[in-house]
Amino acid sequence: MTQDLPNLDFLRAVAVGLVFAEHMMNVMKIRGLGDIGHFGVLLFFVHTSLVLMLSIERLGLSGQKLFTTFMVRRIFRIYPLSIFIILLFISFSIPSVPWAGRFVQPGWQELISNFLLVQNITQSRSINCVLWSLPFEVQMYVVLPLIYSWTRHFPSLLNIFVIWLAGVGAAGLEYVLRSGKCDPDFLLLRYFPCFLAGVFAWRLMANRTKSLPGGLWVFVLMFLVALYRLVDALRVYGPNLFVPLSGALRNDHRIWWPPYLDLASDWVFCCLSGIAIPLFANISNDRLNKLSKKIAQYSYGIYVCHIPILWLCFIRLHLGYLAASAILSIFLTALVSFALYHCIEDPAIRFGKLLTTRLTDGIALA
Repeated sequence: MTQDLPNLDFLRAVAVGLVFAEHMMNVMKIRGLGDIGHFGVLLFFVHTSLVLMLSIERLGLSGQKLFTTFMVRRIFRIYPLSIFIILLFISFSIPSVPWAGRFVQPGWQELISNFLLVQNITQSRSINCVLWSLPFEVQMYVVLPLIYSWTRHFPSLLNIFVIWLAGVGAAGLEYVLRSGKCDPDFLLLRYFPCFLAGVFAWRLMANRTKSLPGGLWVFVLMFLVALYRLVDALRVYGPNLFVPLSGALRNDHRIWWPPYLDLASDWVFCCLSGIAIPLFANISNDRLNKLSKKIAQYSYGIYVCHIPILWLCFIRLHLGYLAASAILSIFLTALVSFALYHCIEDPAIRFGKLLTTRLTDGIALA
């Protein structure tokens, strides 16, 4: 949830909605959305780094106090809920990907990797399939305070753009050096430019006048979603995209273009999103803002809990009607994410803030 920034709430709501929608369609065996949920995760990456740069800015700290305060708060923001979800999966033998396989008992390395959120380092399977993205976030947390400190000394937009280009270069170099030796999904720097797009957006927000109407942001974001889906279909079917038109509506993870273009496509779309965010005034529709704010507030819970709920509603209960299972899964996801926030997330966040206040010699932090 982002106070007084409804455009970012809307961005986060759309991001989690895309992930949920793709997985709902997968478990219902309805084709057509392709890897649109992956774009939702990319939007999460842009949103996360942008919001965290704003948060670091509000802290007003520097040096060791900044790093300690930021990291402790993020640890208590991310780990309690992820650990709870992992234990839930193991306790009830929930498959990592319910629509594509059965439960597989994790080994010790896999289990520890998931608890620590280092699956991309150990190249381990995520016990809950959506947890694959969290290691990249956690590792970016280490870098963001350093980037913030750097930009305080070199605040120009050109400097931020150079940092983004350096991120692209580093990620590209890792791909070249580790290609064939490592699954591209486990490349440590693969999504680094995506996070840096959020840093770029943060810096642009301080320099640009939001001259475009907020309502247009809704259409621009939907256009980016549609464009990503079109490019995703192109990556699978190439020039035969429209040969038959229905072919493009299948979920097919084979790709027509070279694998490195997957990385480039992600970086370009994140960069476009980051550039677009600062251009628009705030959305003025109160109902949309209130809905977006609520979804954004509970989005982490929605993200991690919707997989076991889809498993329960569509596979375990055998209701017999897809519509009934879909409605029940939406209702339970809303209910459970609400409970998770108030029982786990919010208390952990509060404890992290209290702990950092004591760790930084009682300085009151915003």
